[in-house]
Amino acid sequence: MDQIKIVMSDLHLGAGYAHEGNRLEDFDQDEAWAELLRRLSTESQRRRVPMELILAGDIFEFLQVPALPEDEAFDPERAYPTEIYAPSDSAASRRKMDLIIQGHPRFFEALAAFTSLTPLRKVTIIKGNHDVNLHWPSVQDAIRAALNAWSEREPCLEFVERYLSRDGIYVEHGNQYLEWINRWPDFEQPHDSRVPGELYMPAGSRFVYLLLNDIERHHSWIDGIKPITALIWYLFALDFDFALRTLRTLLRLAPLLIVDSLPLAWALTRLLEARQHVIDVVDDRERADTLNRDVKERATFYNEVDAGIELYSVPREGQPLTHFRAYGHAVLPRGQEEQKAQRDLLARVAAQKQAQDGAKVVVFGHVHDARETPLPNDAMYINAGTWTFCLDMADADYAAWQDLFRHPERYTHTRHLTYARIEYDGDRGPSGRLREFTPRPTQREPFWRRLLHWILRIKRKS
Repeated sequence: MDQIKIVMSDLHLGAGYAHEGNRLEDFDQDEAWAELLRRLSTESQRRRVPMELILAGDIFEFLQVPALPEDEAFDPERAYPTEIYAPSDSAASRRKMDLIIQGHPRFFEALAAFTSLTPLRKVTIIKGNHDVNLHWPSVQDAIRAALNAWSEREPCLEFVERYLSRDGIYVEHGNQYLEWINRWPDFEQPHDSRVPGELYMPAGSRFVYLLLNDIERHHSWIDGIKPITALIWYLFALDFDFALRTLRTLLRLAPLLIVDSLPLAWALTRLLEARQHVIDVVDDRERADTLNRDVKERATFYNEVDAGIELYSVPREGQPLTHFRAYGHAVLPRGQEEQKAQRDLLARVAAQKQAQDGAKVVVFGHVHDARETPLPNDAMYINAGTWTFCLDMADADYAAWQDLFRHPERYTHTRHLTYARIEYDGDRGPSGRLREFTPRPTQREPFWRRLLHWILRIKRKS
């Protein structure tokens, strides 16, 4: 039967108000989103073709939304304390979801208008590592209410814990296959066994609300670099002290998942010892000052760092690592290795899923790296990319990185509104391609609407 599936990933909707002071809001494409869904709905209606919109994880950014009390309004210009971002219990997660819905009314209006029973247009939501809170029924109820997907409209909305494998496709977020710091012991039941009522939060998630949120308020481009270990290497090339502070936070997060997951005791011991050695070096103010003054000593230090953060890096299969015999911007290739290893590993996992599930189209997200890669048996792997700022710097030179660090305003407006489109043609099964949406040029908001936004902003402050 003819049908169409649209897969998107990594929208990272926060509490909204990106243009009114919320520096942690990464999604500012609400109007473009509404325009795309309107076009898709029109196509589905005109052709009488069922359509499924699959949101493949990290659609919502729970780690950057404060769990405010019920009676407290969100202030987009306020830098809330770290601890208010940490709660992940059902009630706190529901409050965060409510703030996301309030901050993006256009997004949810468009999503609700997209859904239909005749022909069936449904939304399927798969959770990712930034929106694991979707596990809670209370959060799902908030979204169901926003889409009016109750009673006879219930088939218009479906929640999936980890992956979707049907109709010849396989879709998953992808975090469970890459860096250890973003993996869960059990992603389908992501509860924290040590803290009843809370969700487990691996080191990567805790790193976001303990440090990255504060960094992003000053360096908006930071969150566009994946994975975290690549970011640290790039920072060493750009700002040594900044990189030391970031590394200290990462290494002190005590990721118990890694301890529980590594199979070989000798490897675990070696890596933990190397990690502790780096912590000791970073905390040694005299050694840190020496490294800051004498760049020639950094080559040895970088090799120590490399061993210390191997726990946190993307697993590799026989790929040699850079051995540092230089200093300064020579660490850039190490960050590039991390990014390329992440990309390559997810493509290999896609090939495995194709073989195991017999899928003709495999779609992942997570790495913010939109691309399509042919697989055996005429299958296709697609990474859906992201609608947030993402700049491919994996092959950039030192001058380009310096320019980004010093003049981020030249780059951070870049958006590639990518998605996977999967079509079915009779008995031939699915075929998928990566698409990029280009919205119509936006017109300046009317004066009355800008005035209304200004009044509401003043009212929130008072």
